Amino acid sequence: MKAVKWGLVGYGEQARERMVPALQKLKEVEITSVCCSSPERAEAAAKELGVKGYGHLADFLSDPEVQVVYISTPHALHTPQAYKALEAGKSVLVEKPIALSADGVHKLTEVAHRKKVTLGTSFPLRHHPGLKELKDDLTKGAFGDLIHIYVLLSREKQMDKPWWKDQFHSGPMCLMDLGLQGIDLMIWLAGTKPVEVSTVGKGGQSDDSLNIAATISVNFDSGATGAISASNMVKGDRNLVLLQGSEKQALVEMNWPEGDGAFQIRMRPAGKDEEKKYEPVNLYKLLAENFNQAVLGKETYSPTPEESYPVVEVCCAAIESLKSGRAVRVGQVQRVTGPRFKD
Repeated sequence: MKAVKWGLVGYGEQARERMVPALQKLKEVEITSVCCSSPERAEAAAKELGVKGYGHLADFLSDPEVQVVYISTPHALHTPQAYKALEAGKSVLVEKPIALSADGVHKLTEVAHRKKVTLGTSFPLRHHPGLKELKDDLTKGAFGDLIHIYVLLSREKQMDKPWWKDQFHSGPMCLMDLGLQGIDLMIWLAGTKPVEVSTVGKGGQSDDSLNIAATISVNFDSGATGAISASNMVKGDRNLVLLQGSEKQALVEMNWPEGDGAFQIRMRPAGKDEEKKYEPVNLYKLLAENFNQAVLGKETYSPTPEESYPVVEVCCAAIESLKSGRAVRVGQVQRVTGPRFKD
């Protein structure tokens, strides 16, 4: 079978260190081109990768060889770049967030359906085999009534790119980085509608301060509650997911995002402990393989565009709550960065 031909828009840390090495491990993927913010950067990236380089998005999208576009540019560029790529008939995998407003998600979903191409957001944790098994158990009712989900994601890492410090173009830093990964994971596992959000954090309450830690509490319409704690101040890479149901509990220990990807899941059904260990796995490879198979029509990519709506809406509510100090209903705030930004 011929390989699906991918083009890259943006070649920063996320693409260079995570997604490109994952793509290069897939036999059914061929990276053919890269588009950067200037001809000079495009030339350097193209030389490093051994592919064609473009300094202008229009020229890149006019390349008939490109079937899939992977976007890893600053957040404010995701929606306009993805929209243009979808309109050009390309399938698009975009780094989180897919958009900085609910309207942005709507626009991208509409054009993807109209053009009959695949659209997805990069949320690697959905693709871990152990977490997928937990999701299946929750869906089948093995946990009984879901009571609480807790997600802890941390690492000692400060974003050094200037655009991360501009909330009108990125959103509060930690909340929009690990916090957003936790929001998606929690909503996916819960499988029920989030209705109210409260957020506290260190930094990010004003437009000119950098958020380095956040705790986001979520109430669901089922009566379940959830909490995500995210931090860019903690040494080590041991992170956790705790699921509590009326019939079963599970504790997930994750060596991610900076570790080797090894996971351990401890279950406690019927008063006894069960433990299952998962060997290190490249979550970006699993994610990219799922998306590539979806482009070929063999699988459905997770998350679907429709599943992106509640993630963006909760993120909007979480940022508003962080800044206002009050609980915010999901759907009450429709954009991440306020009226200055135009999606």
